[in-house]
Amino acid sequence: MNKKTSPHWLTRLWRAAHHLPAADGGCATTFSSYQPPPGVVPKGYERPTSLGTDSATTSMTDISSWAMAQTATQPSWIADGLGFLGYPTLAQMAQRAEFRKPCDVIAREATREWISLSTHNPADHTAPAIPSDPAARLHALEVEMKRLNIRELLHQQILDSLLYGIGHIWLNMADTPRTTYGQTLPLPLTPNGVRKGTLAGLKTIEPVWTTPNAYNADSPLQDDYYRPRNWWVQGCLVHRDRLISMVPYGVSDLFKPSFNFGGMSLTQQLRPYVHNFLRTRNSISNITANFSKLVLKTDMGGLMATGTGEEADPTTSITGRASFMQKISEGQDIIVADRQNEDVSIVATPLAGLADLQAQSMEAMASIPGIPLVKLFGITPNGLNASSAGEIRVFYDEIAAFQEAHMRPVLNRLLTLLQLNLWGETDPALEISFNPLWQQTTQPQPSEAS
Repeated sequence: MNKKTSPHWLTRLWRAAHHLPAADGGCATTFSSYQPPPGVVPKGYERPTSLGTDSATTSMTDISSWAMAQTATQPSWIADGLGFLGYPTLAQMAQRAEFRKPCDVIAREATREWISLSTHNPADHTAPAIPSDPAARLHALEVEMKRLNIRELLHQQILDSLLYGIGHIWLNMADTPRTTYGQTLPLPLTPNGVRKGTLAGLKTIEPVWTTPNAYNADSPLQDDYYRPRNWWVQGCLVHRDRLISMVPYGVSDLFKPSFNFGGMSLTQQLRPYVHNFLRTRNSISNITANFSKLVLKTDMGGLMATGTGEEADPTTSITGRASFMQKISEGQDIIVADRQNEDVSIVATPLAGLADLQAQSMEAMASIPGIPLVKLFGITPNGLNASSAGEIRVFYDEIAAFQEAHMRPVLNRLLTLLQLNLWGETDPALEISFNPLWQQTTQPQPSEAS
């Protein structure tokens, strides 16, 4: 008797992404909860659906059924890949330059000029443990940020959030064991929650190794509604206080369980535009490679009746004539037509307009992340007095908005943690400002006439 084995987790995720029937006869849908790979959740542990009552679990099932019924008459958005594609598929997409480059550009530009710290707290208003000199406080924080590689850490978190929809930073505290017993404890960022000198390091974690354990789906009036209380990280239960998450493109509450409580990745948003660009590029390549063909007009009936034996002249058959003409035309493809008297001509495909078609597909692909062509592809504008300075300014405004919306909350928590680790207290007047990306060029000074 053959023992029935469970399909590989990559197969299960692929089925969920493509809405194929599962092996047990069920059907994976867009509204199904995310199924993590083996090892993320310990064997034998059944994750609770919510932190609410049993009626909340029943309500979640009813909501999923209702949502499936509402979208059953509109399957086009499912076919377009708007549901969660799964981390293996997203990781494969990240291997292609057309998907990876926009994410790299945004992550690099968002951290390129970095930040500046300032404080206006006078010496008589600081806590006793904090240095009274503002310059000394700022210097200590900058040294600590370099020790923990905050800049590189945030760059990687932004990149993960754009590639996979969510990025995590784990807080490694020296006084907490790396087990469920220790990591499941809350970590409030207060003098009583973080002991001085206990921050051992920080680490980014790819979302494929994480999944929420439980979340409140009982009442939207509560602050933690659809907000995970703790996360499984490769078999270890970690409290949400110990993970700092970033979700640039959030989704509706209906889709949060399916998206592993992350959001829509930038790679998934680029998917149809990149596929259109690749199809256009390949078509243009085929057209340019075969822009002209040699046409052989010959007596089809007569040549087809020619014998094919060893004694027959190979140039008298239709294939022999075509092969002969191809050789003398340097391997160019041949079109054979039927005519009483043999004739040869060349049919050429006009190449005008192909560059415009490819340029339009590239512009459509660059419009989703809002990156100028000169930044994304290195294409400079053509024409008299053409300049991309305006587009770059608009792009820098988009990056500034991204910094305020997604980087500032992470930096606020990290700097609070750093101050508690250094002094056990925080400076309420500490301010964070993002250095401008647009730098004024220095005009050359005219030399004085001697």
